[in-house]
Amino acid sequence: METIKEWQQWYKSHQPVAQMNEPLVTKDSREVMHDTTNVVATIAEADPKAMWIEKAKNYFADTLAEYQYELTGKDFYKAFYQAAYENMGQAQKEYERAKELVDMLRYHHLGQD
Repeated sequence: METIKEWQQWYKSHQPVAQMNEPLVTKDSREVMHDTTNVVATIAEADPKAMWIEKAKNYFADTLAEYQYELTGKDFYKAFYQAAYENMGQAQKEYERAKELVDMLRYHHLGQD
């Protein structure tokens, strides 16, 4: 619930850049579109690690909010572990395919002499 409240507070304090009621028509929409007072920092200005942590936190918060009544904490842990394990398996398969290609390219010329 705290995450939802934080998001609502953030949303209220960061108003949309343009009005969508009559896009490209209203004077207010055009004026607000050029108002940069609510613009967020660019990637170059932001700390990349902090940005990725924030993004991961938001994804986790969305997942928790979506399934909070269907799953227990233990279920969430199990799902996270399974996802990490499957990701590891996929990375292993990708590594093996890349190694096979590199080995073929590296040693192919030996049989051609």
